[in-house]
Parts: sequence; C-alpha cells; structure tokens
Amino acid sequence: MKILYISPQHVSGTLNLWQLEHRRRGNECRYVTLFPSGFGFEEDINLSLPLHPDSKWILSARRLHNRLRHGALGDDTPIEERPPFRPPYSLIEKLFFSYRDHMVSGRIENAIRSHDLDSFDIIHLDQGQGFFRDVRVMRRWFDSGKKLVAFYHGSDMRNRGIFRNVDELVHLRLTCEVDLMHLDERLEYLFLPFDTSKYNPVKRKKNKTLKIVHAARVRSFKGTDLIIDIVRKLEKRYPVELVLIENMSHDEAMKTKEQCDIAIDQITDTGGWGYGMSSVEYLSLGIPVCTSMVPEMEKFMPDHPFIAVNPDTLEDKLIELIEDEKLRQEKSEYGREWVIKHHDIQAVGDKLYDYYKREGWI
Repeated sequence: MKILYISPQHVSGTLNLWQLEHRRRGNECRYVTLFPSGFGFEEDINLSLPLHPDSKWILSARRLHNRLRHGALGDDTPIEERPPFRPPYSLIEKLFFSYRDHMVSGRIENAIRSHDLDSFDIIHLDQGQGFFRDVRVMRRWFDSGKKLVAFYHGSDMRNRGIFRNVDELVHLRLTCEVDLMHLDERLEYLFLPFDTSKYNPVKRKKNKTLKIVHAARVRSFKGTDLIIDIVRKLEKRYPVELVLIENMSHDEAMKTKEQCDIAIDQITDTGGWGYGMSSVEYLSLGIPVCTSMVPEMEKFMPDHPFIAVNPDTLEDKLIELIEDEKLRQEKSEYGREWVIKHHDIQAVGDKLYDYYKREGWI
C-alpha cells in the first residue's frame, strides 16, 4: 500500500514520523510540502512554491482583507461560535487564488509526474486542503478510486473553515483537537503522534532555581502576557526563573525545554482547548504542565496528567508546584507514562490503521 501526505508546511515534525511508521509497517509513504518550513524539520518532497502564506506582505494583505470583509472572525470570537465551513470567497480572493493556481500548476503537475504521485492509494490532506483551491488533482484522484483523508489541526477550521469542494471528496475526517469535534460531529479523534523514545527526562539537580517555561507562537492565543506577569511576580518571592521560548528553531526549543522544571502551556482557550504539541514535548521530558482544561476536555480525557489552570488560579497552582517537590515528581512520572500510552507514534499508528481497517482499505 502507498500512502501520501500533502501539507502546506512541515510545522510539527509529524510528517517524518508518519513516513517512518508507515514504512515500519511494510507500506510506502511520501510527504509533499508546498512551502519550506521555518522550524527546521526534515523535508521529503518540498515544492517551494511562490507566494508563501507566512511572508510579511501576504500576512498584511490577509489581515487587511479580513478587516474589510463583513463577518470576518476575530481572535476573540468564541470557538463554539465559529462556523465549520468556510464562507464563500470574495471577488478579491477568487482572483488571487485563480492567479496562484495558474502560476503554480506547471510545477505541481511536474512533481506529480516525476514522483509518480498518481500511483498512491491513500492521500492524507493536512489541514484539509490539497495542491489547488479548485481541487482539480483531488477530484481526479477521487474519481480514480483513491481514498482521501482530511486532518484538521485547529486554526485551519476555526479561522479559515472547511473547504466545501474538498470536503465532498473526503472519505475520513480526523482531528487532534477536541473543540473541532464540537464544530463538526463527523470528525474523529487521533492523538498527535510523537517519538517518545527520542526525548527522555533529564535528571535535575535539587535546590536550584526552578525554571518555569512557556512557549508561544501567537501570544494572544495562550494568554502569554498575563503568564509573564504572574511568573515575574513569583520571581520576587521564590527561587524561580521565567524561560520564554519564541522565534526559535525546534532543536533550539527542545534543548531549552530540557533544562526546565515546570511548564505553562496556556491559560486561555482562544487558540483551542487544552494542549498541543508543546505540551506533548514537555510531558515526554518529564516536565509537569499547567494548562487550561475546559469541562469538555476533562470529560474527554479524564485520566489526563495536566494541572488545570485559568487566569485566576495559575499563581496559586504554580506556588503549589514550587513548594511541593514530591508533587512535581509525581506529575513528572505520570505525565511521561501518559504521553507514552496515548501519543507514542506506534500507539497512534495502531489507531490510524484501525480506521483504515474499519473503512475497508486494508
């Protein structure tokens, strides 16, 4: 069996993990990324297309367009009020994507031919999108009997919405975000895969300054400014030090995390409920994690290892962890066990192949 992943960028390290896992199970796997990643993850087939979505002028133009367009969603819009399907394109968007599809068509079709991508059996559409906005390739593959899987990570559905022309071709819809399952009941859950054998807890010295780490790509999504204020306040009363991870490569971020004792993921739910890949990394390193856990997350994951916090309780929960070394150790040990059980690539791979079997693909 041949399995293909298509993703705008390689931003979490999971594409390479999936490739290795599928091959371990005796299947071929390739992954295609449309744009180079700034996080230093390994690439397989990278098309390096023009009009990179993270370029400054594209980001500025998108923000301006969203402000001018009626009904544009803001970051403060509650998750449960965000429509699952993307609203129709405006005239400006239609013209832009029509021009972009025309510009990149030759490069994409050449890659399909040179890498024999038409021969693959199962195609995973990361973020629920393919090569073109007019889905010409996805429709060709669908008509030829290939199986299409859409995987949603969060902001792709919360802020952008599901592409209707892609959705009508998809056989299986997956997500690693519990809140998205409340937006679209057809979604099924799959834990984020992680190589738990690659990162192990570091033996930390006693009686030293405790390092409290927080990583943020978008500060408003995680309540970063308030987190900074609270930890700075604690620095005046306890032997603690704030470690802020921003604008680092993945390797730099992991080396920084290894030296820390307590982690804070988020205290708001604007960018999604619960936790993401950063927390998985903390847990694998044996670092206790504080994060917001709404009732829906508590119900979905009753055995979770997180210290549930919000803006009002974060300070007290941090003090409890700072003062209680035994509690930190217990959370460290259980967190590591939990992440191996749920997020290790082989465990997640078993669940994905269960979906394949249920659909009759293997």
